[in-house]
Amino acid sequence: MRAWSSVPKVERSKVLTLLRETVRDNSEKPSRVVLVRGPVATGKSELLNYVAEEAEAAGVTVLAATGLRAERRTPMAVLGQLLLGGPLPQQETDRVERLLDDARFTAMLRDCDSEQEEHVKARVMRSLIASMARLAEEGPLAVVVDDIQHADIPSLQCLQYAMRELRTKPVLIVMATCTGPLPARPLFGAELLRHPRLTEVRTGTLSEHAVGEVLEDGLHDANARHLAPAVHQAAGGNPLLVRALVHDLRTDAAESDEDLPGGGKPVIGHAYRQAVLACLYRSEPEVLAVARGLAVLDRSAADGFLADLLELPPDTVTESLRELEAAGLVERDGERRAFRHPAAREAVLDALGCGQRVELHRRAADHLRRLCAEPPVVARHIVASGHVDDDQALDLLCETARRARGAEDAAFAVACLQLAESVCGNGPRRSAILGQLTQLVGRLSPTTAGSCLSALRAALDEGWLAEPEIPLLIKGLLRQGHFEEAASVAQKSRGAYDSWSVTEELLANGSVRTTYPALREYLRPDDGSAPAPVLGGDAVAARGGDPGAKADAALYVVLTKGCDPGAADLAEHLLQGTRLTDTTLDPVLSALSVLVYADRLGAAAHWCDALLREATKLGGPGWQAQLSEARARIALRQGNPADAIRYAANALGWMPAHNWGVALGSLLATLVSAHTAMGQYEQAAAHLDQHIPDAVHETSHGLALLNARGQFYAATNRPYPALDDFLACGERMQRWGIDQPSLVPWRSAAAEMYLCTGRRTEAEKLAQEQLARCGPGQPRTRAQSLRVLAEAAGLRRHHHLLREAVEELEPCEDRLELVRVLGALSRSHHALGELGQARMMARRAWHIAQDTQAEALCAQLLPYGGETGGDQQAAEGKPTATELTDAERRVASLASFGHSNREIARKLFITVSTVEQHLTRVYRKLNVSRRRDLPHDLLADAVC
Repeated sequence: MRAWSSVPKVERSKVLTLLRETVRDNSEKPSRVVLVRGPVATGKSELLNYVAEEAEAAGVTVLAATGLRAERRTPMAVLGQLLLGGPLPQQETDRVERLLDDARFTAMLRDCDSEQEEHVKARVMRSLIASMARLAEEGPLAVVVDDIQHADIPSLQCLQYAMRELRTKPVLIVMATCTGPLPARPLFGAELLRHPRLTEVRTGTLSEHAVGEVLEDGLHDANARHLAPAVHQAAGGNPLLVRALVHDLRTDAAESDEDLPGGGKPVIGHAYRQAVLACLYRSEPEVLAVARGLAVLDRSAADGFLADLLELPPDTVTESLRELEAAGLVERDGERRAFRHPAAREAVLDALGCGQRVELHRRAADHLRRLCAEPPVVARHIVASGHVDDDQALDLLCETARRARGAEDAAFAVACLQLAESVCGNGPRRSAILGQLTQLVGRLSPTTAGSCLSALRAALDEGWLAEPEIPLLIKGLLRQGHFEEAASVAQKSRGAYDSWSVTEELLANGSVRTTYPALREYLRPDDGSAPAPVLGGDAVAARGGDPGAKADAALYVVLTKGCDPGAADLAEHLLQGTRLTDTTLDPVLSALSVLVYADRLGAAAHWCDALLREATKLGGPGWQAQLSEARARIALRQGNPADAIRYAANALGWMPAHNWGVALGSLLATLVSAHTAMGQYEQAAAHLDQHIPDAVHETSHGLALLNARGQFYAATNRPYPALDDFLACGERMQRWGIDQPSLVPWRSAAAEMYLCTGRRTEAEKLAQEQLARCGPGQPRTRAQSLRVLAEAAGLRRHHHLLREAVEELEPCEDRLELVRVLGALSRSHHALGELGQARMMARRAWHIAQDTQAEALCAQLLPYGGETGGDQQAAEGKPTATELTDAERRVASLASFGHSNREIARKLFITVSTVEQHLTRVYRKLNVSRRRDLPHDLLADAVC
């Protein structure tokens, strides 16, 4: 029973009992015939091995043979195995060999596929079977033949004669045959059914419970049973496939050193794929052909369509599908069938020759087109075949690409467009296809987008690039920093087309003018390629119009004229009503930038997170990279440097640094500023040392990087190079006409450096200038200006300006700037001798800095920041916060951080009077008379 140990006996108990009794009764009863029938790889051979072992154990002589497909037409192949492999004397063996040679010669003169003809002479047949009869006279005999469906006809005729002549002898004949779409040797099968003592045994697939037993036994883990449902689904209960999955699980466990193989899931590996192919190659050719057709058509494979594709009779296809289903390889999906696991289908396709696969896909596409199938269904086969036979096929590819772009299948859209572009002739249609392909490749595979831009440029040089694709080429060149080439394309397009309004519109675009302000220096004054933009408040306020143009107009307004509430409202309105597509990505990024520069950071974060989720769903690394970079900038402005680093790292993960072009400047600027804020100066320096395109410094991205480098210099006590960087930012922003503190607050940054070098007058002047440029809707920038102005103005106006800065930051979310303002306020109190107030402000600032992981700011706030006060009270034996109610604790905690009564009321949604009443009771319970004496750790989770 060792051969059967790999399959659970619970599934075969009746069969095993029957076979065991048949073997044991063989010596006492006349001959018996057992036919084991079942789908491929369902345990038939193992049953025959079990019979052979039981027979040998009982002292029965065993003659065994196996039918091979390769020997199906080899005369006497099976009978030769039976007789020459048995315990015949040498003299008898020589006689049998001569008889076999005689039989082979006669059979060679017959039709090897005809059962109607007599392939072996009766005299020879009687002599051969006489040898078998003599063995039966010496003792019980067992004749075991596996895969009888592949046996040659002469051997079958001899076996048929033996079953008739040896009926009274103690002979057990056990044969196994695989079910199939066509009856194998039907005449032999019909004669077999006439045997009076025939027993038929059927094998099938394993149940889920039995699969669990195999897993437990094969993996030596009782917990492996929970894998049974998934393994049964993938293997269909086929014993061979189940054992293959066990092997893959063992291999995975050995490689990963995990206690639970596969990490708790079935592993589909090499053994499973090979087992699938083994099942198919052991089946009839018609079954293999149907499996290949099913793999090519996948779930679009109806029985009739498969028959047409494979040029097989419909009944044969139907029976082959049933055979595959019975073997556990495929499952029914409504009215159709499909492979149980994608890996099974992939294994079949991979085993197909290239020519075979292409031909099947080509024929499938032709059949589906005649049936008027949906374009995506037909296009998959056209793409797989790589053949576009006519304009109708080209139309199908373009239509499918259009649908796939909006159906979260951009990768298939790229495949369709690549094939269409390769066969389409030069002209407007190919130009449009190339433009769509450039956009999609930029979304899915930014690393290969450069090849599409090269193709666009080549098309322009050859004279067949259509005008609508010109802006796409120019924008691509600008992103790579090739400004001179972009200007050359703009000039060339003027002479190539009757009108160059599309190019003119791009160059007048607000986003282009503010992101690449140096472009105008590459355009000749007399070429008219730097038109006056139709931008400003009127464009923003206008009803209707292109949303993309309005978003760019809003960005232009914010960066050239200052914060405009109408522009910010428009940006948020556009984000609410715009779906993320290849054409809306740039307007969406512009709208996010408008919200950022308008200090609406909460709204910007909300919409950026929503867009990131949509980009992830649609599948676009290029989109995810650009949106992650925008989210990093937002997090940094919110005072969350750790989050900024995380988002920036995600952006680099989606798109490597060498593919960012000039936009790498903004990404590195965010990383440098975030690491600097966290006191991680080595990491910041490493990012500053990274190679960037020279053209970065001619863009707004370069301004951000220059400002970040200045911050790094300032944090590492190098005020003079920091001042140079901030002043250089200012010079460029003024020259380019985008001198707005919301973009880069270079004046306040330079003023701080002037203060460090003792030049208070210049510092105050720059701070005043920046404050004058801040509109009412820019609380973050105004707070920066007020803080620096307070430092420059001295103690006379210090408190007033810093309190105003704190009030500006209340609706804003920049926690790092709040830390800086509170730190300045603490130093002011300390200078006036108000040590309690100084300590309270420093504590509040220190805890916020700790929460944002801004270690550099934490260090600046010591010694007051690190003191908790609560431990001091407990040590002195004073009343503690345990005597307070929850409401009193919340109010007292906020008061201990320096919040005014009005601020506390707004944060807790209560009245100022209620705040005063709570504080009165708190003072009494804690035996203090002023809020600066309140312990700081009243509420660990208080909102600071």
